[in-house]
Amino acid sequence: MSPSPSSRSSRSARFARARELLEQANCNLSPEHKEIIARAGAAFNSEGHFADSIMMQTRMIECTTFVRPEDGSTQARVVLELVVAQDMCNAHGMMHGGCSAYLVDHCTSVALIVQGLVTEGSLYLVSQSLNTTYHAGAKLGDKLNIVCTTVSAGKRAVSARAEIWNLTTRRLTVTGNQVQMVPSRSEVKL
Repeated sequence: MSPSPSSRSSRSARFARARELLEQANCNLSPEHKEIIARAGAAFNSEGHFADSIMMQTRMIECTTFVRPEDGSTQARVVLELVVAQDMCNAHGMMHGGCSAYLVDHCTSVALIVQGLVTEGSLYLVSQSLNTTYHAGAKLGDKLNIVCTTVSAGKRAVSARAEIWNLTTRRLTVTGNQVQMVPSRSEVKL
């Protein structure tokens, strides 16, 4: 079944937005890699899907790769910015812990995709573990930076860490780590 005209239009608009955000960000990726990242962003954040409204509020500040001096490996750093909105909050007007976990998951995933792209690693990954530690709250209207850096990349598993900083209060709000893995291929047995 092919996508409806409205979903194709929505995907095109999301692709254009993702491309524009990458162009405005501090980004050292090649034009080809920017194109792939923008297409992936448009495909994975479809209208009406889980937490779509949250991701549509983010702005990319940085999307870079660098060589880690300790081991010479290529790593990625992604920084996203957003303001805590009503749909991110609990009944007390504070960012919900589930929203924080989602931000750690999504943003570390972007960093891992960037790393996989530039190192010719796997781009198709699934979460294996996600850990979050809550340090301070963020209330409605607070401005946040989500800073994600890749940590390691093996043949089967990769990992990244995240820090969510509250720019309004100048406090570390959340830290998180994610391990993703290449999914096993299931074989149909008849």
